[in-house]
Amino acid sequence: MTRMEDNTEDLDRLFALAAPAPAVPRALELRILAEFDRVMARWTFAKALRGALDRVWPGAPLWQPACAFALSLMIGLGVAAFAPLGPPQDETAAVLTVDQAFDIDGAQGV
Repeated sequence: MTRMEDNTEDLDRLFALAAPAPAVPRALELRILAEFDRVMARWTFAKALRGALDRVWPGAPLWQPACAFALSLMIGLGVAAFAPLGPPQDETAAVLTVDQAFDIDGAQGV
């Protein structure tokens, strides 16, 4: 097997001579650029989402706020699933530590 030579320079030179670039009218170019600006200024859901995420976490890639939200959602669901929500069995038992009524004597023996 023989190795074939790379003729890309020759082909580029032949194509450049055979097909010159067509001239684009200035009016068409301006219409295309105006349409591009109109499309870029149009409201989309992705732009609204990116704007909201930039307000929450400026300059972050899309996956970082999404992962932070997913992690906080999983933590919240885990706490909700494992926290006992029923009423206490008797007066002295507290469901959570924040449910306890503290009996503190303000004078403390003074």
